Amino acid sequence: MPAARGGRRRPILGGMTTVDERHSLAFAIRTARPAEFAEVGEVTYRGFGHGEPGAPQPDAARLRLLHDASARADAGELLVAATPDRRIVGTASLLRADSPLARQSRDGEAELRLLAVLPEVRRHGVGDALMRVAIARSREWGAPALVLDTGPWNERSQRLYRRLGFVRMPERETIPSSRGGMLAVYRLPLG
Repeated sequence: MPAARGGRRRPILGGMTTVDERHSLAFAIRTARPAEFAEVGEVTYRGFGHGEPGAPQPDAARLRLLHDASARADAGELLVAATPDRRIVGTASLLRADSPLARQSRDGEAELRLLAVLPEVRRHGVGDALMRVAIARSREWGAPALVLDTGPWNERSQRLYRRLGFVRMPERETIPSSRGGMLAVYRLPLG
């Protein structure tokens, strides 16, 4: 398994633990448990920057989507990054192509939505680890590709996606971003 920046990974309880030795952050990537859905919803909300004082708030439909971890779990696989003390620090929703929550997938592609990491644990490899597990699970599903979208100015996330081999698909960029411009679409062939 590839290591996170400055760390190592080892299997643990059927999952994966990443230790960033510079900052002593340990976490396992696994499927969310129903008892954790409320916490996952809050992590998603905060991970998108809405929990900070004075931060812009999403409209009602977006707010429901951010908090409704149960619906995301039903639509595919709800991944979480959990610390040894069971604190959820990151999440990502891996959706099957026929999911009602998918908005970019075509022809059997898996889709990743709502990758979110708590602000206080960013730069510890959490997003990278969630992405690598999502890629592996998409391959296990037999999906021909993994597709996702992100804000047009979210350069930090776009760097991560390019580093993992995703290619931007401007011809598929048709959904407006809430902050202006069109959502940037990225695709990773899995063949």
